[in-house]
Amino acid sequence: MTTPLSPLKRALRNSGILTLLVGALTQYQGSDLQETLTAMLFTLVVITPALWLSYRWTQKLFKSPPDDPK
Repeated sequence: MTTPLSPLKRALRNSGILTLLVGALTQYQGSDLQETLTAMLFTLVVITPALWLSYRWTQKLFKSPPDDPK
């Protein structure tokens, strides 16, 4: 069994995939190269920290013991 990726590596991988998808879609819609690169950069800058924070928070939730003793 492989070890899971760290939250930062997962966030970079997934935001990279989304960035390429956004770039392809903006090119398909007929935008010029500068608009496409700007959209890709904005996507990478916004999505990477958001994914990293959500992956980190989820990882902490799974590792923390339940607070409800019975």
